[in-house]
Amino acid sequence: MARDFTKNTANYMNIGTEVAVALVSGASAVSIAAWVYYDTISNADNNNRIFTAIIDGVNGGIMLATGASGANNLVRVGGRSQSADGFQAVNGTTNIPTGQWIHMGGVLNIGGDVIRVYYNGTQEASTAVTFGAATYTDNGAPTKQDAIGGYQDPPTVTAVQIDGRIAELGLWAGDIGTAGFEQLNDGFSPLMVRPDLLVAYWPLIGNNSPETDIVSAKNGTITGTIAKDVHPRIIYPSPAQMRRFTTAAVQAAAAQGAWKSLLGVGL
Repeated sequence: MARDFTKNTANYMNIGTEVAVALVSGASAVSIAAWVYYDTISNADNNNRIFTAIIDGVNGGIMLATGASGANNLVRVGGRSQSADGFQAVNGTTNIPTGQWIHMGGVLNIGGDVIRVYYNGTQEASTAVTFGAATYTDNGAPTKQDAIGGYQDPPTVTAVQIDGRIAELGLWAGDIGTAGFEQLNDGFSPLMVRPDLLVAYWPLIGNNSPETDIVSAKNGTITGTIAKDVHPRIIYPSPAQMRRFTTAAVQAAAAQGAWKSLLGVGL
């Protein structure tokens, strides 16, 4: 099962203050990806957010959302390399449909001053931007929490919130490459895609509240109500692989339980 978000500022999910930027600090690139099922889409840049990490004040440091080109809604990836940066963002090219699962994500190539955007495993943009630092630099003072499915806590407007489902959200402190996005689009769990770079992974199965981060225990706290709904089909590691792909947060003795939690069975 997945989590089904609504555009309601009373219902939202946060993972804490200065969480994601700390996890990727020092990395020359950051990758982010998720499965998403939009019910409706607000047509404007930086709306319908899947993930927002705050780097300073309320300024976004990592963002996966949608952008607009006329009436079309596109995958949009943005962020900053340090608190002094202007916000850098790039759109994809495919008009995002409603009523079906899509895979979306991108790479902030901090060292290379490039943002790449991926839609259903295909790179749609690789655009030059201006990052002020060569590696991701956690040097700000956020005043709001990082958010899944929106922006700020609580969200100030419904347009930034997603109306639809999110599942299999992953964050990597590095570039997983086109091959990584192809694997994710083929249905492989983030645990099986560059696990050496994976720093956070929220399956968003819907069985647990807070929602579990399998890798770094940066769990998603729900305020209000975010319903459980149908999850996309995913290829997960075996219990034995779980012991290799995860940190001490998932102990060997609990691997079978963690596997069942991922699959949403036996609970």
